[in-house]
Formats: sequence, structure tokens, C-alpha cells
Amino acid sequence: MKILCKNCGKRLLSYNPSGFIRYKSPVKQCPKCYTRYLDPRCMEIAIHGIPKYTYSVGSYFFLTLFGAFMLYRGIILYNSYELGVPSEIQWLMPTVLTIGGIMLLVGGIVEIILIKSGKKLQRFERLTMESEKRLADKSYAFILKDLGYNVPDKYL
Repeated sequence: MKILCKNCGKRLLSYNPSGFIRYKSPVKQCPKCYTRYLDPRCMEIAIHGIPKYTYSVGSYFFLTLFGAFMLYRGIILYNSYELGVPSEIQWLMPTVLTIGGIMLLVGGIVEIILIKSGKKLQRFERLTMESEKRLADKSYAFILKDLGYNVPDKYL
């Protein structure tokens, strides 16, 4: 995604990883002409709320199982000598599967622990309080609305 400043034409954003959302103020300024614009990668969590998939233990459990399966396949392939590739790179596929499986396994377990212990909920509560504090300032809420952000009437 490429975003240009409407005032001076300077390139503001050139990369936006899909599905990656930052929970902070979407109001930014052009470094060249200081015109305000909305960063589409950012959102006010007090307005949109916490995404429902954030606390899905089932999806992280599935991720953990998939990681365990990849780890298992990587270990099994280490013992296989005929993978149908040149002998110089026979180690590559089992290594990639093993490392990827370990990363998924550990990442899934860590996320499940964070959800069950309440640490993830505390983080989102802190982000929501920061967002509410920003939106309590009426001038900030009007700036958001003027830039085209959908701001509920309770903040205006």
C-alpha cells in the first residue's frame, strides 16, 4: 500500500503487512509539510473494540498441534537418507521443519499461557485506557472526525 501526502505529494507509507494492526493513534503528520493524515495501519481500540480472535485458545492450540507435527516430521526426516534431493542439501528440509515446528510449538504455548494467565487481557485493557484518554480530548476526537475517521458521538 502506498500513501502519498495530499498536500505535498511526499510518499508517507509504502508497506503495510496484511493483518497487522497497531493499536495507537491513527493521526500522523507529513514530515515535509506537517499536514495531518490517517495511518490505515493504526486504530483506536476504544472505538473498534478488542478483536474477538485475540483470546481464542482453540486457534493457538491448533497452532501448537501443527508445530508439534512439524517438529515430529522434521525429526523423522533426519533419519531418512533418500529424500530425492542432492546429498549436499539432504539436511535442509528436516532442519527447516524442525526449526519451524519448534517456533510454532513454543509460540502457541506462550500465547495460551498469556491468555490463561490474563496478561494478554491486561495489555489490551491498558491499550483501551490509553485510547479512552486520547479520545477524552474533544479536539483530538474532532481531528479524527475531520480526517474521515468514524468517531461515535459520545466522544464528540
